[in-house]
Amino acid sequence: MLEALGVEDGDAIGEVATGTGYNAALICHRSGDKNLVTVEVDAHLTRLAKARLGEVGYHPTVRTADARTGFPADTPLDRLIITCGFDAFSYVLARGVRPGGVIVCPLGWGNARMTVGGDGTLLGRFLAGGSYFMKARDENSTDGVPYPEQPGNPTHRHAAFDPRDLGDEGFRFMHSLVVGEVGEAQEMSGGTVTGHRMWTSDGSWAHVEDGTVHQSGPRKLWDTAERAYEWFESHGHPTRERFGVTVTPEGQTYWLDEPGQELPQEWLSHRS
Repeated sequence: MLEALGVEDGDAIGEVATGTGYNAALICHRSGDKNLVTVEVDAHLTRLAKARLGEVGYHPTVRTADARTGFPADTPLDRLIITCGFDAFSYVLARGVRPGGVIVCPLGWGNARMTVGGDGTLLGRFLAGGSYFMKARDENSTDGVPYPEQPGNPTHRHAAFDPRDLGDEGFRFMHSLVVGEVGEAQEMSGGTVTGHRMWTSDGSWAHVEDGTVHQSGPRKLWDTAERAYEWFESHGHPTRERFGVTVTPEGQTYWLDEPGQELPQEWLSHRS
């Protein structure tokens, strides 16, 4: 991610999610601590990171803030790196980055490298390699999607594809873009996948076992997974770096190979 950020001498750099401070120390080593502003939503982590950085001789600006409301920098940034996950990019973050600036951000289970256009549109591609960051959160909250209470009237039908297919790394990445924040759990027996559960914060859930899918809630999660897998197969199992993203104040779209070849938008109807 730091290599993709493409930092140059003199760049003003922002970091979202300071965490331990390790990533901030690497940036300071490359660019000097006066060029970095790093923010963390958790005040306790902020204090610890600032102390650690000071122990190794770095004194960047370290602030406690929820960057989803805007990045607290006094000057436009040339580079912004985000080390917490988003399902939908918080566009307000882009307002702190100059036109031509670069943002590297985890989206779904991938890292997108986006450039800010003159009209404020963000355009970029996904990097090779996975991304499994804690999702952006409020202070004192924990990561994860709570398992919903299962209503008593789920639908039942034959599952059109095997839950083991969800283990395909390329499909898991694409599916993360399609379904957004989702909780998942595999069921195993003797080292073999025998079932799969998925659920989302809107109360939707799906459970596949013995070739049958049981699901309920506002969204039919397994229906979406099946349509997505059919599309994935028909396009030759594309690798993640073939995917890209466009972000505007109105929302974001994902595409394959180039803008204009968007993933079916009905899959993304849950996004604001």
